[in-house]
Amino acid sequence: MSPAPTAHKLVFDPLTALMAHYAAHTPQKREAVVRAAAVEDRLKDRVIDGDKVGLQADLDEALKTYSALDIINTVLLGGMKVVGELFGSGQMQLPFVLQSAEVMKTAVAYLEQFMDKAASTSKGVMVLATVKGDVHDIGKNLVDIILTNNGYKVINLGIKCPVETMLHAAEEHKAHAIGMSGLLVKSTLIMKENLAVMSERNITIPVILGGAALTRRYVEQDLRAVYTGPVVYANDAFDGLKYMEQIGKGELSATPQAGAEDEEVLTGTEAKIALAEQEDQRYRDPAPAGLTLHSTVRKDVPVPVPPFWGVRVIDDVPLDQVFAYINEVALIRGQWQVRKGKLNETEYRLLLQEKVAPALAQLKDQVRRERLLQPKVVYGYFRCQSSGNDLIIYADDGRSERLRFTFPRQRDDRHLCLTDYFADVDSGRMDVVAFHLVTMGRVASEHSAQLFAANNYKEYLYFHGLSVECAEALAELWHKRIREELGIAGKDAPDIRRLFSQGYQGSRYSFGYPACPNLEDQAKLFRLLDGEQIGVRLTDEFSLEPEQSTNAIVVHHPEARYFNIK
Repeated sequence: MSPAPTAHKLVFDPLTALMAHYAAHTPQKREAVVRAAAVEDRLKDRVIDGDKVGLQADLDEALKTYSALDIINTVLLGGMKVVGELFGSGQMQLPFVLQSAEVMKTAVAYLEQFMDKAASTSKGVMVLATVKGDVHDIGKNLVDIILTNNGYKVINLGIKCPVETMLHAAEEHKAHAIGMSGLLVKSTLIMKENLAVMSERNITIPVILGGAALTRRYVEQDLRAVYTGPVVYANDAFDGLKYMEQIGKGELSATPQAGAEDEEVLTGTEAKIALAEQEDQRYRDPAPAGLTLHSTVRKDVPVPVPPFWGVRVIDDVPLDQVFAYINEVALIRGQWQVRKGKLNETEYRLLLQEKVAPALAQLKDQVRRERLLQPKVVYGYFRCQSSGNDLIIYADDGRSERLRFTFPRQRDDRHLCLTDYFADVDSGRMDVVAFHLVTMGRVASEHSAQLFAANNYKEYLYFHGLSVECAEALAELWHKRIREELGIAGKDAPDIRRLFSQGYQGSRYSFGYPACPNLEDQAKLFRLLDGEQIGVRLTDEFSLEPEQSTNAIVVHHPEARYFNIK
């Protein structure tokens, strides 16, 4: 929530000069200057407060005194500068920042008709993309919104973008920087490959990196070492703005930021990474292929009996059941980035009660009414055994091999591998593994794209965040169903919120994340479950589409917890 407008007035130098010039002149002239000052204040306040009501009338009034370009560059961008300062100091939350950006976008669109076509408001150009193999675009699009509405030109290349496309666009548009985004663990490796390619070609354009799986340390210690030009880590969209401003001044700092800490964010994806790090803070390099170190995981645990073998499709999951499993902390603090910041406990609680909770309730009603989320599941149980680092999945006869997964093993610490949680081929026992694939439907991605294209930034943030977190909620709900069907749900925590931190027996691991980082294994998952049955497809780079989908290998072993292979 933005503070009172009167606390954020900016000095408009041309106006100060006009006031001095007209001070000794006619009352009519002095009145005109006063009116100009008032409309500037109103416009800046509109940007800061995200208020569109009466915006066009104020713009028309301002045009009587100043050019459209001056209004944009001085008044409106001045307001956005205050918004950035308020966000950076923790006094304004991201949804309200985006509301300000909507006002800015609307104002600029109206003023363009009064500008010479040769006039340019661009302070710099960034080529922006989600890296090859990654379909997630919310972080990238937030950077686009913030930069575009602070006077920069953004060439948004979308998702699954190869480095060649980025470099071609950077040359064509004479870009000042390239921004690369990615959510998956594999995306961090793609970024490293991209930087190496650029170095081989003696390209030195500044590169700004961001994404859930990245850390400042990884960028500053690992990625920076492979690139000849400046490379920096952006924790949020305003970091991207800060770096573009530094680039424009020739002052980009690429030195490590000792002691810099970023506020912890627990979105569905990042929670998997964070919990893995909590379980194993001493991981080293992954074990080479074929390494068969052994962990101390028990091998004598009972094997539950599933209610059926094979695959089932559930296409009528009640939406309210999914809503019940939403991790609201991950949604509000993570996806929507409504964080406490500089607010005290009382102020933050009031913000949640008066602004956030009503917005969430209203959005849920809209989703139900317009069927914007359509939860579906395909899941199944399969006979299996482990052999070293391989998990063998058997055919229906329980004897012939259907396919096998090969999982990496930790080089040291506990030497864990996912296969440790299943009965060995030499044990004489047959085990059971469950897999599931869930989605909130393709309409979710389509509606998100429509909101972004229509510059409805705040709605875009809210809906996209809810749709992604609902995919995680559906996965949590269906993991609960699987535990019930396997007869191991008796150890579940009674409070649903405890389930979000693995308050149950066993674990579920999504392909592409720390314990099973190989996205290529998604192809084997599709051979077992056939995601097309619920409208999910696998891209050429083994990502799931629509984005609001996730999968898991479900392990029943009581010692199973998240761990890292890195």
